[in-house]
Amino acid sequence: VTDDHRLQKLTFEGDYVKSVGSSERGNGPLQFNDPRGITVHHTTGQIFIADTWNHRIQVLNKDLTYSHSFGKKGSSPEQLNQPWDVTFDNEGCLYVADFSNHCIKKFTSTGQYISRFSSEGSNPGQITNPTSI
Repeated sequence: VTDDHRLQKLTFEGDYVKSVGSSERGNGPLQFNDPRGITVHHTTGQIFIADTWNHRIQVLNKDLTYSHSFGKKGSSPEQLNQPWDVTFDNEGCLYVADFSNHCIKKFTSTGQYISRFSSEGSNPGQITNPTSI
């Protein structure tokens, strides 16, 4: 579960297991600034978090230790501007709802940019400020 400026691991019964981050925003490893979307890689079990106001994706290992992160604020293909949500396809590619860049971006699980789709607008096929995927 993402909340405040942290990630909490809970059981399906809602019991607390472990957390990373804190009630204070931060921009280092295992620190967050309004994390939103979260997904788990289906083969590695790594956890990918849309660290929205740090404009990056943080990747944690199954035990909630830091693995790596990617992204920085901007509008070039490999940059992010308020990522809100993340998900994987069946081939292990990560899709990011890039809120202020008004698009969906596709990356490898190591953070290599692959492609993007959509542009800003209200016409068919266009999107404005995507918040989930």
